[in-house]
Amino acid sequence: MNAQEPARLVQNTGAIRTLIDAIQGERCIALDTEFHAERRYHPELMLVQLAVQSGETWVIDPLAVSLSALSTVLTEKEVLVHSGSQDLAILERDIGATPTHSFDVQLAAGMVGLGHPTRLDTIVSTVLQAKMDKGSTLSNWAQRPLSPVQISYAAADVRVLFPLRAALETMLQERGRLEWAVEESHAMAKRAVSQAEVNQTWSRWDIAPRLDSDTHKVMTVLFHWRDQQGRNKNQPAHFILSDGLCLDIARRKPRSLAALAENRRIPQGLLKRLGKEIVGAVEWALDNEVTLPFIPSANEQQRAKALKLWTEARGAELGIAAGLLMSEQLALEVARSGTAAISGWRSEAIGESLEQFLSGQTSIFMTEDGATIR
Repeated sequence: MNAQEPARLVQNTGAIRTLIDAIQGERCIALDTEFHAERRYHPELMLVQLAVQSGETWVIDPLAVSLSALSTVLTEKEVLVHSGSQDLAILERDIGATPTHSFDVQLAAGMVGLGHPTRLDTIVSTVLQAKMDKGSTLSNWAQRPLSPVQISYAAADVRVLFPLRAALETMLQERGRLEWAVEESHAMAKRAVSQAEVNQTWSRWDIAPRLDSDTHKVMTVLFHWRDQQGRNKNQPAHFILSDGLCLDIARRKPRSLAALAENRRIPQGLLKRLGKEIVGAVEWALDNEVTLPFIPSANEQQRAKALKLWTEARGAELGIAAGLLMSEQLALEVARSGTAAISGWRSEAIGESLEQFLSGQTSIFMTEDGATIR
């Protein structure tokens, strides 16, 4: 099958078996998914697209056929993706597929000066000088039957990954960064399929170091509580209790429904449905030991802001997206622990220059072209 032939739509067990037989001898398969994440805690899988080097492509309908037979095959192959973290997380959750090796073209693009995160059509346009139709990005993937336009769109997203990888690998090799992209892709896949931790985003707020220890405890417990509620109801955690209300409750520490209701902005429906549980969470936090997340000090927050500016300048020099060099969380860890917080390819890419900056040997200057390191 050449790249222009239509994808095969897989909607029954026999077609799944045929697909597995066809890809059994392949070392690498390209993977993409379509899902609906709006107003959900767990994104709902609507399509799985697979392609092989020859261009042969399948669009699998998980609403019509079980994907369980794919688990072993996906685990054994190298999986080629674009921005694959959520795709891999969904497949691990739904069918236990945990690929041993992966390669993410979006991460690769970020290491050759194309920015990160960058849309697939933008990378394709820049690297392959080709145009992709992204008009169906927000299509209703739950509708059945799928339209020919939807099937064609879904197939194109996965089919293009092989030529894109080949071109990006050449660019990476020219810069001596292919191993970096492989390492970061493997790290992405490992994070994607690991047990998700509650994201205690409040701990990085500017106000966090100014809150007292009991408020830290209540915030931690409330974020855990609302996350579990979100899991149970399949709703985003902030739908259960907003960040603002979490902070208000943690600062006031109400031990009764009457005290909780003193904030007139708390919806009456929330008080009736979950008021007792919220008060119980507050009481538990105050009466027990709570393992707190890393809460940077005000000084560490300021250092992290300087590190962000430094990373943007260093990334521009190297032609590597700043967000790949140092995430917000990593900047906070570097602010606390120095270069001991970085490892792997980042140590090779920025270890020495970062140490020079942290020790005051270099500084950041603003020029007409932006931040510069001298």
